[in-house]
Amino acid sequence: MLLLELLKALILGIVEGLTEFAPVSSTGHMILVDDIWLKSTSFLGSESAFTFKIVIQLGSVFAAAWVFRNRYFEMFRLGKYKHTAPSTEHTEGETLSRTAQSKHKRLTIWHVLVGMIPAGVLGLLFDDLIETYLFSVPTVMIGLLLGAFS
Repeated sequence: MLLLELLKALILGIVEGLTEFAPVSSTGHMILVDDIWLKSTSFLGSESAFTFKIVIQLGSVFAAAWVFRNRYFEMFRLGKYKHTAPSTEHTEGETLSRTAQSKHKRLTIWHVLVGMIPAGVLGLLFDDLIETYLFSVPTVMIGLLLGAFS
């Protein structure tokens, strides 16, 4: 049984890895492969299968965070600035001063945080509906088909 579980884990990992950075839904593909073919819920249980899918996706999240780490460091003002010393005069075509770039980076972080609020509130309010309807095989199939033709 252990070999079968490892094979299913390998297949789900390959599906996630191949579809994560493609312009398709990696989660949707993982749901379809697992629910139609692998049936990990039957040998892991529903909670463990759900946790397993999340852990597989964490690998992709960490890979993306590593690839874009310099952008994150710059956004949180931990990176090096890629410009010359700040100028006191601003002429047309000149780069922004360190102060102006710093303000711009703070605004970027602010925008990210404000943008997360509606998603978080809606996710908490509609958690059960989202799990029931958006993670079902028919919904995922329809979504992937509509996305393919748009």
